[in-house]
This record gives sequence, C-alpha cells and structure tokens, in this order.
Amino acid sequence: MDKKQKRAKNILYVIVVVLAIASLCFKGLIKSNFEQTSILFVGIPTLITLLVIKNMTKPKNLYGIVFLVITLFLLICSIFFGEGIVCILFMAPIFYGVAALIVAIYNSFKKEHNKTLKSIIAIPIFLLIIQPQGIMIVQKSQSVKTSIITDKNATIKNFQKTPNFLENLPTFFYLGFPKPISIDGKDLKKGAKRTIKFESKTKGIGELVLSIDKIDSNKIVFNIDSDNTHIDHWLTWKSIEVELIKKNESTEIIWNTYFSCDLGPQWYFEPLEKYAIKKMNQHLLNSFFTETQN
Repeated sequence: MDKKQKRAKNILYVIVVVLAIASLCFKGLIKSNFEQTSILFVGIPTLITLLVIKNMTKPKNLYGIVFLVITLFLLICSIFFGEGIVCILFMAPIFYGVAALIVAIYNSFKKEHNKTLKSIIAIPIFLLIIQPQGIMIVQKSQSVKTSIITDKNATIKNFQKTPNFLENLPTFFYLGFPKPISIDGKDLKKGAKRTIKFESKTKGIGELVLSIDKIDSNKIVFNIDSDNTHIDHWLTWKSIEVELIKKNESTEIIWNTYFSCDLGPQWYFEPLEKYAIKKMNQHLLNSFFTETQN
C-alpha cells in the first residue's frame, strides 16, 4: 500500500470514528432533552471540528475534511429528525458556520499560540454549557404581523368557515414543516374553542387548541390552550390577534401571532421561525378571507 492509499485509509478511519462519537453525543442530548439548545446546534459541530483537528494529521484542506464530516452527520441526522428537508435546511448553515469559525481560529493560532487557541475555544464551550439552565438567555415573546386587503364584505363571521387548508398549500410546508389539515369549532363567543390539526411526518397528527379570549365586530383574540403538535418542539404559541380595518371599498385584515422561540441560539432560529409563521399567517388569512391564494 503506497502512502497515498494509506493516507486515504487513515482519513476514512478518522471520519468514521468522529461520526460515531458525534452520533452518540447527539443521541445523548436528545435523551437529556437538550435537543432544542445550542448544545446541539453549536456544540455538536464544534465537537466534530475539534475531533477532526485533533486526529487528522496535516490535512491539505482542513475545511474540506470538516465540511465533509458535517455533511455526512447532517445526512445521518435526517434519519433521526425525520421532518424532511426543512430540518436540514435550518441546521446546515449554523453547522457549517460554526465549523468554519473553529477552523479559522485554529489556522490563525496553530503555529505560535496553541495555548491561546485552547483558551478561546473554551469560552464558547462554557457559554454553551450554561445556556440550557437559562443563565444566559430568557425567552422573549415575539410577534409576526401579516396582513391582506380583501373586499369590504369580510367580517369576523368568516371564522365560522371550514376552510380547506390543503388547497393552495405554500411550498414551504412540503419541505417537511407540519401542515394544517383541518379545523373544528365555529362558535363566535368568549371561551369558544378552535382545534387545528397539524400533520407531521414524525409525530403524526397533533392538535393546537385555541379559545376565544376577546371578540367584537372588528377584532378577535385567541388564547392558546394546548399544543401537542410537532411545532411545540420548536416554539411556544402565546396568542393570536386578528383585526379587521374597514376602508371605503375594502377591508384590511391584520393577523398577529405571538410566540417564543424555544430553539437556541435564538439569534439564529428566531428569524427562521418568524419566516415560517409569516407563511402560516398568510395561508390562514387566505383560507378564511379569500377565495384563492395570493
């Protein structure tokens, strides 16, 4: 066996070992209920990168090797997460970004500042460890406001409709995000219930239960009673407000959803969740107040 073949074989061994260790840590985090924290989304790529750096002997392209291992790990994760491509799309940028940052730090300090390198890497690891205990980050209520302009005949009574949520379903939901499939409940009085069923590939059909907290001719406010859908894995619903503003020949309908992001780091996942909620708001608005999807 020549040196080139031996080197390729050693690289393969390192990749297999790193993937095995990362997979075990991944399963451990899930069992410890840390799968929603930065320990997974930042800690795992950090671990993979450090293991590659420690065990790889002078790789010609450290970025290439690290990104290859990250890619293989994400493919393995897709089996466990099961929610389709949406999970991989959400995870991949932060995984590659963290890995690239660690490699950049290593390349900058590997020659003369090895002790400094270890100290720098220890800081984010420490911060990641304390985050699940809530020392660093307090969940804040966020809101997503979406609006449409429709005809002047739209009223709060539109919430008595039984819309077909699967009609004109936005492409976003076909990527694996739990999709609304039906709704039960039509009463328009304080305390009346609405049960929206969501279909998930991993959890099957779950129910989001809402109740009317306030209602008048131009506004309705829903409180969240319970949520056993797979969406509850990523965020916590707070309330939903829908307001109708009458104009001359039209009605502006404003749908405002309040929630808190349960995934960490929040600076990364909050914008993604807001995008998903905006798409959902738009679909619900169109389902209740327009004939066709805009």
